[in-house]
Amino acid sequence: MMTLFLPLVTWVSLLTPAPAPAAGVQSWAGNYQYEETPVKALAGYSMAMMWKLSLQPQAGGALGGQLGVEGQQTFMQMKVRASGSPTDAQIIFVQGIEGQGYQQLKPGDVLLRLHKAPNGKVQTYWVKLKPRLLETYKDGQVAFVRK
Repeated sequence: MMTLFLPLVTWVSLLTPAPAPAAGVQSWAGNYQYEETPVKALAGYSMAMMWKLSLQPQAGGALGGQLGVEGQQTFMQMKVRASGSPTDAQIIFVQGIEGQGYQQLKPGDVLLRLHKAPNGKVQTYWVKLKPRLLETYKDGQVAFVRK
């Protein structure tokens, strides 16, 4: 009886479609924004920093887009891709597009990770990139907000 069962299991596993490679990460498609809390410069003005992440479905089921960082003496635009699951996404550097500050990054570097908490908020975990103005940031805080 076991000899009949084994071929049946083999056929069922062959006929069951494999999940798409990035199917889980597709739920992260959209536009996200993070505005660092402005800090007072020594000259008396406030410095601000804006991060914009845009992710769209790409050919072959992948998710890709751009990450931009703009602020006081900072401007960089990067092409990125995302991998992960419906609750966790890694934002991965593909190449620099414009500006300064990404030259030390290599294709495949994880820039940051996003996690959807049970309450629906998006928590940020910084990897290769970190907030520019805050030295006291903490991983797991809400930074990027879907727009």
